[in-house]
Amino acid sequence: MGIKIGDFFVAYYGALIIVGVMAGLLLAGILTKKFHFIFDDFILVAAFGGLGGMVGAKFLYLLVSWDQIDISRLTELSYVSELMRGGFVFYGGLAGGILGLMVCKKICRISVWKYAETYIPCLPLVHAFGRIGCALTGCCYGIPYDGIGAIVYHHSIIAPNNTTLFPIQVVEAGADLLIVVSLLVYIFKKRKSQQNSILLYCTLYASVRFVLEFLRYDLDRGQFLWFSTSQWISLAVIGIVVIYGFGKKGVTYAGQ
Repeated sequence: MGIKIGDFFVAYYGALIIVGVMAGLLLAGILTKKFHFIFDDFILVAAFGGLGGMVGAKFLYLLVSWDQIDISRLTELSYVSELMRGGFVFYGGLAGGILGLMVCKKICRISVWKYAETYIPCLPLVHAFGRIGCALTGCCYGIPYDGIGAIVYHHSIIAPNNTTLFPIQVVEAGADLLIVVSLLVYIFKKRKSQQNSILLYCTLYASVRFVLEFLRYDLDRGQFLWFSTSQWISLAVIGIVVIYGFGKKGVTYAGQ
C-alpha cells in the first residue's frame, strides 16, 4: 500500500522508515553535540549495526516462516526477490545489530559500546515510525476489535479486510516513543556516571512486546505452547538482563 507520485510509487512502510531514520539521525546529531562524540564514528557504528540488523531481521523472518516458503521455487529469481522484499522480525534485527556492532569494534577499533549506550534511544525512535508504516500497510495487525481507535482495512494484501481490528501498531509506536523519553531521561541523569541504557532498553521493550503480543492476530510468525515466538524471545531477553544484571559495571561517556 502506498501513494503514486507521477510515475513513482511510494510505499507507506518504506516512506515511514526513511522518515524514522531521518528523525533518528537528527536525535543522533543532538546527542553527538551534547556528549562530544565524533559523528563520523557514529556513522560507522550505525552502518555496521544497521546492516547487521537488516540481515538478522530477514533471517529470523525466514526461519519462523519456513513452513510457508515454497522450497521448489527457490530457483526462481522472482520468487526469491519477493521473499527478500517483505518480511522482517524485529528481534532478529536486534540480535543482528548487536553482532554488527561486535564486527565494527573488531574492524574499526572504535569504543562501540560507549556509542551504543548513548545512541540507543535512536533505535526505538526509528521503530516507532516503522510501526506507523505497519499500521498504514496492514502488517503486524491486531485482534478483531470494535472499540475506540479500531482500524479497518479495505485493500490490504496482508491484514483481513473489512474487519475492525485493534490498532496494535499505533499502540506499539506510542510505547516506543515512551521508551525513547525514558532512555533520554536515564542517559542525561547518568551522564556523569556509569550507566547501562542498553539493558534498560532491552528490559522495557521486551516487557512491552510480551504484553502487546496478546493483542496481535498475525500468528503466522510462529507459536509454541502458550506464547508466540516473540513472547518466548521477550522472556529470554528479560532473563538475560536479569542474569547479566544491572549491577554490572557500565560505560562512561567520552569526556567524563
